[in-house]
Amino acid sequence: MSQALEKILPLSFRNYVSNIPVYQYYKGYLSYRNAYKDKTKAIYVVGSPEHDNLGDHAITYAQMNFLRKAFPDYTLIEIVANRLMHNMKCLEEFCSPEDIFVLQGGGNFGIEYFREEEVRRKIISDFPNNKIIVFPQTIYFGDTELGRAEFKKTQDLYGSHKDLTLVAREKTSYEIMKAGFRNNAVLLTPDIVMSLDITDPPKERHGALLCIRADKESIFSEQDKKIIQDYTSKHYSTTTFTDTCILRPVSLEDRDHELNTLWNQFKEAEVVITDRLHGMIFAAITSTPCIALGNYNYKVVGSYEWIKHLGYVKFTNDVKQIPALLEELKTIQSPRYNNEFSVQHYNQIIEAMSNSSAEEPASSIVTA
Repeated sequence: MSQALEKILPLSFRNYVSNIPVYQYYKGYLSYRNAYKDKTKAIYVVGSPEHDNLGDHAITYAQMNFLRKAFPDYTLIEIVANRLMHNMKCLEEFCSPEDIFVLQGGGNFGIEYFREEEVRRKIISDFPNNKIIVFPQTIYFGDTELGRAEFKKTQDLYGSHKDLTLVAREKTSYEIMKAGFRNNAVLLTPDIVMSLDITDPPKERHGALLCIRADKESIFSEQDKKIIQDYTSKHYSTTTFTDTCILRPVSLEDRDHELNTLWNQFKEAEVVITDRLHGMIFAAITSTPCIALGNYNYKVVGSYEWIKHLGYVKFTNDVKQIPALLEELKTIQSPRYNNEFSVQHYNQIIEAMSNSSAEEPASSIVTA
């Protein structure tokens, strides 16, 4: 942030304060921008969570980290999903044509988590002249009457926007998006969390960590889960249980603490067995040996394609293969994550978001 911005902006603008809308922060920023004819541009990161899924929080964390590095000349303004409508007055009044909207990545492109789809629709319909990019997503509307009807609504709305880019995080979603959104640019990259490397500082490892979901996306019965636990008990002295959903809301202030607490659990495990997509990705980015299991759609197996070269992450849908995979993982000495494979893919996002301006004004980060 420039010294001029530091002087004019109140502390509440520069630091997150619960329940105060971005409008109260942004008035000061826009007053500066308008009064001094500053060329500072904004990236609105819209749709970040406050719910209990740390996988989604890791996506926002990675998005902010990625954007901060890739676009130092922009001010980053984060708007959580459940406060979007509270902040629409600010956005409609002060958003400039040079500002960019980044819509939250994840696995909510469809009807399973429809509030997030409504957030995207609101931004895309209300800001037809701004560049908008949907960060890496899995699309899944389902082959039902409701799914087909809502997919058609999404196609029509998205296709009418003149500068909307969609990013898929695995090949199945990419193929669906390419076929269904012919008027929009469609890219294929890994989940944005794969841009992180959380290996250091390393921890002493002991025991197995099970991160098995208990919601509608699981394909494993309670008997299957008991079998998995029995396998780990035979191979490791201790078995610990965790989940990427922690059954309590996570505020923006607590995001980093909660993520690091969970990442440390992964870093302290000799092996992780998980059917969570971000359980698999957290194992990868913490250099933790892992057996990944499938879920009801293609997001886990599709995302596994990006990291199967690592060697210390294995995928199976057959729990009977777990003992052999555990033995195989024990032979791997000191695995180490390297995210360089993802850079060339993420460069597509940078290119899609870039414009011809040569100005490089100060950057800052704001949350709302």
